[in-house]
Amino acid sequence: MSAIPLLEFDDFCDLLIPLGAINSPAELHGVLCGKLCGGAALTAEKWLAVAWELLDIVDQPHQAVEAQVLALLATTEAQLRSGDYDLQLFIPDDAVEMEIRAQALSQWCHGFLSGFGSAGIAPDTEFSGEQADALRDMAAIVQVSIDHDEVDIDTDQQEADFMELVEYVRILAMNFYE
Repeated sequence: MSAIPLLEFDDFCDLLIPLGAINSPAELHGVLCGKLCGGAALTAEKWLAVAWELLDIVDQPHQAVEAQVLALLATTEAQLRSGDYDLQLFIPDDAVEMEIRAQALSQWCHGFLSGFGSAGIAPDTEFSGEQADALRDMAAIVQVSIDHDEVDIDTDQQEADFMELVEYVRILAMNFYE
């Protein structure tokens, strides 16, 4: 689909900002993962239409933007199809402030739930108790925030907790894909 390597998260953001994109790359990736995990078949054209609508981009973006949005699709599909649980959430890396990373994880989960819900799953589909719990957990993660009033903040523990949460979300998504 696309042989162009995917940009880092911050560079992807920089590509979208001049276009007036109203949602983050984290939410965009969440929608993509939700749709794929929900069984949607996405052609390049379908994915671009979804992406432009989510980002609220009305003018045809230049080729570099389109190439990166398609690289996001190709990379994500390859990660999900590998069978090795390779999916990496498209969120800022650990050099970025915790508050921004937590917000991006929240946006990713919101996007996943939106994409999953719009993937064309039959309305009478029954989910296992484990799957229903996973969807509820993602909905709860959408509400995640950093408590700035906490006096004794153990940043190492906060970092460990956050990484554990990211890993949990990553595994949940891949389990839905499987």
